Amino acid sequence: MSESEAESVHPIVPPGEIRCVWMTAGVLSYQLCERKLDCEYCPLDRALRQTFIDQQSLHGQDRAIVEPRSTEQPRRNMLYGRKHMWVSSHDDHIARLGLEPGFASVLVSPKAVVLPSIGERIVRNKVCAWIVLDGGTLPIVSPISGKVCDSNAYLAENPHAICSSPLGQGWLFEIVIEGTVSHDNDLLPVAEAVRTYAEDERRFQAMLSTELTKGGADVGITLADGGEALENLSEMLGPSKYFRLVKNVYA
Repeated sequence: MSESEAESVHPIVPPGEIRCVWMTAGVLSYQLCERKLDCEYCPLDRALRQTFIDQQSLHGQDRAIVEPRSTEQPRRNMLYGRKHMWVSSHDDHIARLGLEPGFASVLVSPKAVVLPSIGERIVRNKVCAWIVLDGGTLPIVSPISGKVCDSNAYLAENPHAICSSPLGQGWLFEIVIEGTVSHDNDLLPVAEAVRTYAEDERRFQAMLSTELTKGGADVGITLADGGEALENLSEMLGPSKYFRLVKNVYA
């Protein structure tokens, strides 16, 4: 009996159980999820994210790295999901997926991108990937279904590419689909997607404005302890609070 046949007879993950995000990422050899992928309040997720921060500190990278923001705009030859993912069809049966530029622009110094495994079945409107940030692990929802046939290995060492080049080097994975992408009525053409995403951006900016004004009047450049200027809104609000705002609007 081959290894693949043995796994199908005796699966590693029992039927009905959910793999932990970190098992999918290959960080843990075996860990099941007891929280239905609600990573925000998981102590294990919090501890493992901290390891990324600690590792950067050891290499003199303890401050957030401000990567160049993408200037890319949604393209007409792509279709878009309501949860801020783009879909590009290479042929009738292969589709590539990634984050739309507006969503990518609000992510701050991602620590890791957890992608599905080759051969894994992706289901429409279900979580398909995760982005590890200082404040939490953000679920990414797929707009289409299919089987993963390729993933972007470049992101393993360069997770910031999802922010700096969301339509290029920062793509996430490819899937084999049934039917064709162009006939999927749940996907939006670029004009409709731009309108939908603009409304989400307005909500996000309004929520940010509310949080930033809770402390009182505008004080200009905010300084951290020690007199160093804070470089982004995540630092001003705190990573956990900023993460919750991003999750409320985009996830």
